[in-house]
Amino acid sequence: MTNFFKNSIVKKTTAALLLVCLSTFSFHAQAAGEIIIPAGTRIELETVQSISSELIQPGEPVDFKVRADVAINGVVVVKAGTLAKGVVITSDHAKGIGKEGNVEIQVKNVQAVDGSFLPLSSNSIARKGENNAVLSIVLGVLVCLLFLLIKGKNGVIPAGTSVDAIVASNSKVVV
Repeated sequence: MTNFFKNSIVKKTTAALLLVCLSTFSFHAQAAGEIIIPAGTRIELETVQSISSELIQPGEPVDFKVRADVAINGVVVVKAGTLAKGVVITSDHAKGIGKEGNVEIQVKNVQAVDGSFLPLSSNSIARKGENNAVLSIVLGVLVCLLFLLIKGKNGVIPAGTSVDAIVASNSKVVV
């Protein structure tokens, strides 16, 4: 039996097989961990589409895109390009007598690499249109009452508008 193990081919084969088993086990153990994303972790977002107070209503969903990978201890927990979700808080379209429109949106959550959703917090993003009330009233009084029908401009948040959000509470992600 000792002659069997003295054979160098058997030694090399056994050593190589043992090495492959150990390396496979160590990579698998490393990949099946949990990472805590601390509250306050910054996530850079941008709006996906243009959002106009003329076309959108309060309560409608809004998409954002993650601008850069978010990593904790060198491990990516949210990939760049992932969609984040938000909601329209207020939306008023432009009205007569030059009243401007406005739109306000809030970021809500983003999907992590394990499929879970991380709650986000941010300042709301709001835009007001141009107010044409003075122009409308002056022209309406001096020239013609039809000028009172001049509308203001709608509030528009252009596609690609940057938004910084933070993770609202400590969250676990399986990687």
